[in-house]
Amino acid sequence: MRLDDRRDRAISGARAAVSALAALGVTAVITGSLVRNTFGPHAEVDFLITACPHHLKYAIEGMVEDALGGLPFDVVYLDEIPAWKVARFTEGAVDASDLR
Repeated sequence: MRLDDRRDRAISGARAAVSALAALGVTAVITGSLVRNTFGPHAEVDFLITACPHHLKYAIEGMVEDALGGLPFDVVYLDEIPAWKVARFTEGAVDASDLR
């Protein structure tokens, strides 16, 4: 798969995942290489969950996996990040609808 096609698929999948999660009351943003425009042939789509009903916390990965159709991903929960690392994860994070 061409890199541009892979990136387009990642953006589409990220938008679908964030939309599906939002319908359940989960707030997620996208971080990492997809945001920084350094998304390469082996890159994963990075999700930061900023708010989540506790009972859904570990069902999220399945929803993301379904939306991305086989692309690798990582899900990080804001409430599990040590305070001294929060800025590193939140800096530059964007809503999936803002991905270009």
